[in-house]
Amino acid sequence: MSWVYLACIVGSTVCMGLVDHRWRLFLFARPGRAAVVVGCGALVFLLWDVVAIAAGVYQRGQSPGMTGIEVAPELPLEEIFFVVFLCYLTMVLHRLVLHLTRSRRPR
Repeated sequence: MSWVYLACIVGSTVCMGLVDHRWRLFLFARPGRAAVVVGCGALVFLLWDVVAIAAGVYQRGQSPGMTGIEVAPELPLEEIFFVVFLCYLTMVLHRLVLHLTRSRRPR
């Protein structure tokens, strides 16, 4: 059992949080709204995973970098952290692009 993959996801989330904190892009701009958006996005992706698992399309892969902990059959612990990271990353990048395009517009 290894925690390498999970540690990389958590580390990446922390780094994204530092970018977000520096420019107050998403979570640090409106924490309540951001938590709801990330939560809803993560829920959609996790439901997607559950449907894919039930349909036999998705199976948990074997990797020496993973913990081996499953929160449900064929749903590894790392998937939850990855889905949350993916939603957070998407929103921070979206807000960053908006920030950059607004600051470059002529007034």
